[in-house]
Amino acid sequence: MLRTCRLPSRQISYQPHRHISNSRHFAPGDHVLLRSVKDRTAAPLLTKPLTPGHKHDTHRGPISHNDILGKTVRDVVSTTAGKLAAAEYRLHEVKLEEYVRLTRRLVTPLYPQDAQLIVNLLDLHPEPPRYGGSTGNGKEDRLEILEAGTGHGALTLHLSRAIHAANPPLPRHIQKNSSNEEEDHNIALSAWKSTRNAIIHTIELNPKYSTHAQKIVRGFRHGMYAHNIDFHIGSVSEWITSALASPDRNQNRKGEPFLSHAFLDLPGTEDHLATVAKALRVDGALVVFCPSITQIMTCFETVKAGKIPLDLDKVVELGVNGGSGGREWDVRLVRPRGAASAGGKKVVREAGVVGGGEVTEGEVGRGEGDSGVDVSEGIDTKSTTPSTPPTTSTTTDVAAPGLKMVCRPKVGEMIVGGGFLGVFRKKRQDS
Repeated sequence: MLRTCRLPSRQISYQPHRHISNSRHFAPGDHVLLRSVKDRTAAPLLTKPLTPGHKHDTHRGPISHNDILGKTVRDVVSTTAGKLAAAEYRLHEVKLEEYVRLTRRLVTPLYPQDAQLIVNLLDLHPEPPRYGGSTGNGKEDRLEILEAGTGHGALTLHLSRAIHAANPPLPRHIQKNSSNEEEDHNIALSAWKSTRNAIIHTIELNPKYSTHAQKIVRGFRHGMYAHNIDFHIGSVSEWITSALASPDRNQNRKGEPFLSHAFLDLPGTEDHLATVAKALRVDGALVVFCPSITQIMTCFETVKAGKIPLDLDKVVELGVNGGSGGREWDVRLVRPRGAASAGGKKVVREAGVVGGGEVTEGEVGRGEGDSGVDVSEGIDTKSTTPSTPPTTSTTTDVAAPGLKMVCRPKVGEMIVGGGFLGVFRKKRQDS
């Protein structure tokens, strides 16, 4: 069953977050990062929202929230003296990457480095509302991003931060959010949402995960990024089908593509590619996250076999805790064409979308474990062919006769763990 999450408005109230300054005093509802004054190697501690009368327990004793309230960044507080000697902690504002790593989780989140890489791959450039102009830029210019697989809400927050400046500020009566006027508040909030220039649609199959992710999003800096996001529960294909069938959804015509970009992190990703592509605008990015390279290959084969209007732009590898920064892989289809010279060298023509042209087998040095199909013209062989055999390399047969799939790392050091991102681009149906 597909539904949109609508929590009581009092749970998603937004208070303008004051920027870091010497005069910025910690107030009720703030999360605070505690760092040990003496042991700089100790892991930082994240408090729950500050509440008068509450305390935060550490292994050296509790810290009273009352001792933190009213203080400023880099002030020092001490644990309550007990059997152990009191310990001192310095107060810090919570950065987004720290908040994502330290908040309670039900599922493994995308690490901050990986989330930042995904945002960079989308190359977002949202424009702020124009002074004196209309509040909304219209359906043609609206930036709408789909995230399938909300999970912990880590990527959701990073995406919302990236598009936040495109939306008009919340009116003051929505910011105050009086519980005595909840109906009026909901009406005003719905009216404001209709003027948004950028929206994050995030979908999760598990209601428990979605509810937890909403709490995570609302908890960061008093929910300053929460209203850019629409949470949904259900199947991504069902949601897209329903959205495309709606004639007045966000003022779009029935069946008109409305997604600027999409990100899929869910089981059976290949089963949803065709549906997501229907809702994706031309040249929009569809990024899929898969734990293994073989799943990326399955997505690529599904696109080719189903003639889905997507081009594989690139494949990048993620390292442990995002440590790789995105190592690029060579994933493409090639068609051997037989002998091409008296020397018996084979010429292959690429049938894929990464690179192009013809190459002669044997022209580029090959390691013992190489795939037997060399890089194409127009690609720098110094950057695509390592001096030693790649750590992983394979060729597989695909459905079309005579085609082989090449799959191997382009450059980089050995990486253990992580996952893979496949970046597809929507192409025109006639191209």
